[in-house]
Order: sequence, then C-alpha cells, then structure tokens
Amino acid sequence: MTVLKTVLMLAMTLVLASGAAAEDAKKGEKGKAGATKKEGGAKKGEGAKRRGERKAPSVTSRFTAKLDLSAEQKEKIAAIDKEFAAKAAEINKASQAILSKEQVAARKAAMQKARSSKDKSPEARKAAQKSIQDATKLTDEQKTKMTDVNKARQELSGKVLAALKNVLTEEQQKSLPKARRGEGKGKRPEGGKKPAGDRKKKGEAKKDAAK
Repeated sequence: MTVLKTVLMLAMTLVLASGAAAEDAKKGEKGKAGATKKEGGAKKGEGAKRRGERKAPSVTSRFTAKLDLSAEQKEKIAAIDKEFAAKAAEINKASQAILSKEQVAARKAAMQKARSSKDKSPEARKAAQKSIQDATKLTDEQKTKMTDVNKARQELSGKVLAALKNVLTEEQQKSLPKARRGEGKGKRPEGGKKPAGDRKKKGEAKKDAAK
C-alpha cells in the first residue's frame, strides 16, 4: 500500500512538473513574439523616418540631374541639399499658402501642359510662363506676396549655384544657368530697359560728340 502511494505521488509530481514546463515554454514564446513585434515596429519606424528624409526637397537636382558626377561630388552635393533643404521647404510652404486649392490645381495643370511641350525655345518658355500666370489668376495682394517669395527663391538659387561651383568642374559648370538680368555688373534691370540716368548720360554724350 505504501509502495502504491509512493508511485502515485511520483506520477502527480511529474504531471505538475510537465505542466509548469509547458507554461514556461508558452511564456517564452510570447516573450519572443513580443520582442519580434517590437523590433518590427522599430524597423518600420526607422523606414518611415528614412522615407521622410528622402522627401526633403532637393535644391540641386534641377542643376545636376543630367551631369555625370563622381562619388565624391555626389557626397558634397548631398551636403548642399541638406544645408539648404529647410530654407527650400520654408519657401515652398510660403508659396503654397498664398494660393487657394483651385489656383493650385489650375497652376499645376498649366505647368504640366508647359512641360509636355516639345518647343523649348526662349519664346516658348516665355509663353508658357504667361499661360501659367494667366491660369493661376493671382489677385493684386497675392502678386505682391508671390513677388517676395520669388525673390527669396532666386536668392536661394544664387547661394546654391555658388556652392555648386565649388564642387563641379569647369566643364560641368557650363551647364549651370547664367545670372539673371539685373543680378550682375553691367546687367540691365528686369524689363530690359536701361535706367533713366543711363539714357540721359548716353544722350548727353551724343550731343557732345556732335559738337
């Protein structure tokens, strides 16, 4: 009888021990699953962060997209993008805030139409700019604000071009846009007309030559 009790007690002990082991195994699996889920969430967060970084506006792409750049140049140009990204984003945000949703849509459609044109002559570009302006239909107040935004955008482009000249070769620099009218020495102001003072001096010089 004593032997039978001993055997039963041993059997119960083994059953309890097996149950505890199984429970510990389940807890371990849950812990691993939780850790894996956290790791996956962290990776997903990192991926979203990387996508956000990639979406930062590139201020150099329109100047360098067609250039054959070395690895060192690409690294330096990426640094230029990073340096001016915040200012570019600020300017873009200010520009978008000026326009209504309808104006944004109309402007986008006009810009797409202009890009699809195969005529890239100066006259065609000027006509395209006018069509974009006509489609946007800015009010006088919006025009004033947009002038300030465009001025800030031109100043930024000037800084970007100056930075790029320190990175690109002389041959590559030939593809960069030349200074706009009124931005350099000896350049006429926008509109192509000489200042009144210059016209007066030129007229006086002609009179003196005639004497």
